[in-house]
Amino acid sequence: MTKKKDIIESYSIGEVSTLLHLSRDMIRYYEKQGAIRASRGAGNNYRRYDPMEVFWLLEAMQHKSWGIPISDISAIRNHEYTMHTEQFLGEKVNHIRKDLRFRELLADRLDELRTNMLLSTRNIGCFWVENIPSAYHCHLVTGHRDEYEQINLSEKSSSFIFSDRHLPFFDNGLIVEEDGVNWEMCVQEKYVASFEEEIPDDFTKTCGGVCLCTHIDIREIGSFKQDIFSVLPQYAEEHGFRVRDGAKVRGILLGRGYEDGEFRRIVKLFLPIL
Repeated sequence: MTKKKDIIESYSIGEVSTLLHLSRDMIRYYEKQGAIRASRGAGNNYRRYDPMEVFWLLEAMQHKSWGIPISDISAIRNHEYTMHTEQFLGEKVNHIRKDLRFRELLADRLDELRTNMLLSTRNIGCFWVENIPSAYHCHLVTGHRDEYEQINLSEKSSSFIFSDRHLPFFDNGLIVEEDGVNWEMCVQEKYVASFEEEIPDDFTKTCGGVCLCTHIDIREIGSFKQDIFSVLPQYAEEHGFRVRDGAKVRGILLGRGYEDGEFRRIVKLFLPIL
């Protein structure tokens, strides 16, 4: 007949630490947060944990891995455990899936920027036709060559643009006028749809469509002239492209910095055509 093994009534904190390979500080932290409870040994007042509390510790650690705050574990466990756990996990699932959608969108955006950077200098002087997406634009400042008027950005628009979740999707854009350039912050409509926040009133929308495109380098500060932007309408006229009535040359800044010892400002220009 097999001899019955001794029943363990409780463990010291050192024994729990050794058996589970956890630090004593971690065990004390779970206890302090109310996730587990210790009794006190008779005569020595040392912490003792009965087997059920050790099981609670294991569950509490698992709950924490699910994202349940340690401070909430005791309350969840002791009041409508099933309902509260299911409710929390449902909220967590929704949060994770929403975050995954955002990260997938952000990955697409960063890949778009990477491609733009890769092609930025290679496409200088080249011309092609591309379908430019619809976008929202917010005026930032008017410039005349490299002299600029006062920046004009509302507090509401600033808060919207510089949100941690919004800013990665914004481009530095421009509209070419007869005597200068209106610089702006712009974002594609497909990204705005994911923001789940109403766009400020001082943003304007431009509908996308087929555009004639090129890249230019406006180089060192103070060196570029307004007529550098005329390269696109001139090419359109010389090659028989029909420009939309009232259409203006727009663009986005692809990169600004030193390369091979020279300061470069690469801009993608596009002009709506029929």
